Amino acid sequence: MNGNTSTTPNEGRRAGTASGTRGAFGATPVSRRSLLAGGGAVAAGLLVDGCAPASQPGASAGGGAGKKLVITMTPFAGADLGLMPREFAKDYQDRHRNVQIKIDDTLILTKQTAAFQANPHQPLNHLVFCNGGATATGKATGMYLKLDYSKIPNTRHLHSQFVERDHCGVVFGADQMGLVYNTKTYPEGFHSWADLWSPAQQGKLCFFTVPWWVIGMAAKVGGGSWDHMDPGFELWEKHAKNIRTIVTANPQFLNMLSTSEAPLTSHYLGTSTVWRSQGAPLGYSRPTEGAFFDPVGVNINSGATDDQVEVCYDIVNEMLKPRWNQRWVDTSIEIPAVSTSKLTAKLKGIPAIAAGPDQKFVPVDWDTVGKNMAAWTDRWNQDVVSKI
Repeated sequence: MNGNTSTTPNEGRRAGTASGTRGAFGATPVSRRSLLAGGGAVAAGLLVDGCAPASQPGASAGGGAGKKLVITMTPFAGADLGLMPREFAKDYQDRHRNVQIKIDDTLILTKQTAAFQANPHQPLNHLVFCNGGATATGKATGMYLKLDYSKIPNTRHLHSQFVERDHCGVVFGADQMGLVYNTKTYPEGFHSWADLWSPAQQGKLCFFTVPWWVIGMAAKVGGGSWDHMDPGFELWEKHAKNIRTIVTANPQFLNMLSTSEAPLTSHYLGTSTVWRSQGAPLGYSRPTEGAFFDPVGVNINSGATDDQVEVCYDIVNEMLKPRWNQRWVDTSIEIPAVSTSKLTAKLKGIPAIAAGPDQKFVPVDWDTVGKNMAAWTDRWNQDVVSKI
């Protein structure tokens, strides 16, 4: 979640296109109709070659016979978050033999941002699964495109509260962030965000990189806001010793929580529910002040070529069909964004999911989050992490 600039490389350009780029297979972009023609069709004179690699990470493998149009897709790592993207990729490639979808879940936001800042026309990936914070950050840097929803007709089935205001990305569902804890260490659970900075929890917490929402809640308690985070940083600097460690990967996070080495955190309902179903002794509490509603979906990298953007539009449109949207929310444990998706029995049995989006959530100013994430990260590392 890094990067902070309001100047975007795609200002003034047509939404959903890669300004200044050429089609992957020549000077004129391949039409969507020909590129996405029938399951086994070979479009635009391409030869099918399942082993054709990209010339560089995330690059389009075009310009020669035997090459496919390559789309590098980055799903989330950990829990069951990679199941639907991988299942979809196999299905889509079986029906579109001229497209290769490469899966790379190692391209975290910091890597994407660094590559974008080095050369915005050579992205590491093209289609990226993002939570609300990542979408806001990528939007602020210009790394993620504002999309043309007319080219993604299934967006018409999105619940109104799930439609991105400026169409930066497409939301598939919503997770929510509350308190996650080891049930052996804390059998009674927790009830308030303030429990995180209670002196009783010294040395008990672990966080994933920069928990901006937790800083925001501390700021709110101290009379601050998303535009005035000083009280939050000051409170966490005072209670930095509550944090035992900062993790950067879900497997490490799970290990710290499940072994009780650091048995308390704030994290996702969906991820923690999957971990619990896999045997981890974890519980989730919705704080009395409210949980954070976090829209989760996909973005398209602004460095993608016209052809890659067109295929990404088609991929996203298919992912919005009930079959795939239901699969996504069922494996990620989220409130579905698509009105035609139905809750499975598993999701109906989770009150926080069954209640839908019309419940009490902590309001978030996503634009402010995106514009300030880099500065918040630096301050968190300097003022808080350095004192752990």
